[in-house]
Amino acid sequence: MPNLVAHVVFYSWPLVVYLLFQRLPMVSAIAWSTIIGFLFLPAVLQLDLPAIPSISKYELTSISVAFMCWLKVRTDAHANRWKTPATEANGAAPARKSRARLLGGGLLIAIIATPILTVMTNGDPLFYGPTMLPALRAYDLFSILGSIIFMILPFWVGRKYLNTTDSHVLIMQIFCLALMGYSLLALWEVRMSPQLNRMVYGFTASSFLQHIRAGGFRPMVFMNHGLSLGILLAMCVLSAAALWRHARQTGANAAPWLFCTGWLLFTLVMAKSVGALLISLALLPVILFMNVRSQLLVGAVLAGIVILYPMLRGAGYIPTEEIHAAAVDYSAERAQSLKFRLDHEDDLLEKANERPIFGWGTWGRNRVFDPYTGEDLSVTDGSWIIFIGMYGWVGYIAVFGTLTVATFLFALKRRRIEISFATAGLVIVLVANLVDLIPNSSLRPVTWLIAGSLMGRFIAAREGQGQQVAVASETPVETPPPPKPKVRKPRSADGFSGPSPLGDLQPAATVETNGLKVRRRR
Repeated sequence: MPNLVAHVVFYSWPLVVYLLFQRLPMVSAIAWSTIIGFLFLPAVLQLDLPAIPSISKYELTSISVAFMCWLKVRTDAHANRWKTPATEANGAAPARKSRARLLGGGLLIAIIATPILTVMTNGDPLFYGPTMLPALRAYDLFSILGSIIFMILPFWVGRKYLNTTDSHVLIMQIFCLALMGYSLLALWEVRMSPQLNRMVYGFTASSFLQHIRAGGFRPMVFMNHGLSLGILLAMCVLSAAALWRHARQTGANAAPWLFCTGWLLFTLVMAKSVGALLISLALLPVILFMNVRSQLLVGAVLAGIVILYPMLRGAGYIPTEEIHAAAVDYSAERAQSLKFRLDHEDDLLEKANERPIFGWGTWGRNRVFDPYTGEDLSVTDGSWIIFIGMYGWVGYIAVFGTLTVATFLFALKRRRIEISFATAGLVIVLVANLVDLIPNSSLRPVTWLIAGSLMGRFIAAREGQGQQVAVASETPVETPPPPKPKVRKPRSADGFSGPSPLGDLQPAATVETNGLKVRRRR
């Protein structure tokens, strides 16, 4: 049961976000608010209000940040309402709308529209022995739409306000600095066991037995599970490596980021999250040794595997038996856990294929129940199976398409857009999180914020928008000198217009002295 400290921290967080936006620039305030809220707010505390979805620390952070962005922009616009817009002052034409903007907007509309169709196609109750799952009603639509809008708010914030290389660098810097401090708490729990949630907030977010690993402990600090902390550490390892490459590219001091990479990798090893460690070890050489274009290609290939994974899994192209055999060689306990997940995914995928287009909706209708006892037999771990079961293939493609579209676009246009190592590294960081969505449910506001910032960067590069802000903070651009006016050379007395034999003397001027007109050279 959450104690008083948990309630005070949770309900005072919007005030903290307000103070951060008052004291810091907008980009820094967005990054710090999102990451600190993700790391430190109590995981199980929720605000339950009628007709709207439950608000956990993820929704609270997303709503607070989005509202402060809107308020700050509105305040600045009100203060500058009498100023002439820059486009009118310099006579520049408005930027054209790119197809990438239309594609991103279409995917967001699909995310919001899919629940409406899901509710319309699930008007029947489900009976499993004594268990009855209610039909979806119009009342449920408000709650579902609310949860969807809260989920994609960070994407909108990232696309609109974090669309420059400097903002990408700042996101990763704040990410790494926050996790450097967080790593000390994680290492304490490696030694002392996961106790900080209970000591500070008065509850345990998940089963203690799940965090006993290899004769020690897997930390979770203030997260809901140690697996969430593991993938977060993996993303920070890749971010620090990307900052090292970017610093070497720009001539800045790269040594601190190399140390940060090593320290966070050491913490990840001690955290005993095998999946996150494998992801970081597989992608770390990509950031350290490949050029920008190669990084974008690797990111696109992995993003394609993620978005096609359900189809490949259903068609039998994923070698689950070979993967399980490899896990047995590593650890019988880990192999048993993997087999448990794979079996449940097969059952859930079979249930999802009964309503493949718009899914089963909420109230647990996507889960598998015993037809006689009504017992819930399913365990939903991966985000992909959750979205397919709840919103069908349409909802799955809309959500994962929004998360991966910028990665595909960067890879397709890699020869036409100048991309820094920071942006390419952020693509790999996002892909690492997407790969972890296959076995785990680690879709968080940080994921959406990164995906939105990458989409905004691509749109800005294609449309030429935000270049005054982006260029001023990335690479100074020399303003070309104004063209010299064409001066018609005077003809000489003999009718020729060649150079004057008198050199650089200016044309004569006529002045009047004592009534006499005298021609005088200037």
